[in-house]
Amino acid sequence: MEEKNGLDQLIENLTLLGYSPELSVEDKSSLFPAQNRFTSAKTVTVELSDNLFFIARSNVNSVFTGIYTALKNPTDSEFKVYVKNWFDFLIYRNRQKVGIKFIDENVTIVSSKWIPFNELNIENTKLFLEINNAGKPYNLILENNYLSFIIEPLTNQKVIGIETNDWLYKKEDLEHLFKYGEPLIRNLKNLGA
Repeated sequence: MEEKNGLDQLIENLTLLGYSPELSVEDKSSLFPAQNRFTSAKTVTVELSDNLFFIARSNVNSVFTGIYTALKNPTDSEFKVYVKNWFDFLIYRNRQKVGIKFIDENVTIVSSKWIPFNELNIENTKLFLEINNAGKPYNLILENNYLSFIIEPLTNQKVIGIETNDWLYKKEDLEHLFKYGEPLIRNLKNLGA
């Protein structure tokens, strides 16, 4: 009996959860066949609802899985949010605070000039912390034209997403992402719409 790889397991588990995943494989080299994992990018997408997407992508440079949507925020509004760690001051420059003790004590906000006062309220911060309790490190990202090369409706848009630099394929990991990540992104979309 042949063991299923992570891609097959991801597609199978998304289907079991009631979604219709789409797979695209991009050949990155004309010298090697597309089956060569080092020369191709594999992307699994699911349109969860109007302009809300699940994306899992793997290529030689990076791996990530997350939920994304477009927002109507000012073009200078870009940030990343991480669960706070004691060594953040060594790694991240341009750290910001929102001025709410619970939020500032639990998350690190990295932005050159934008402070997400509206986006990071206590409810959204709790959802963000809850999704991180699964053991996978997630970050929240708001960026111009992020992932536009993967999903056409996100082209020339401000994109917000919750993502992990991991290939999620286990059913329980996917359920956890959908349980906490989808409501978080919907909340943020409603605040920024």
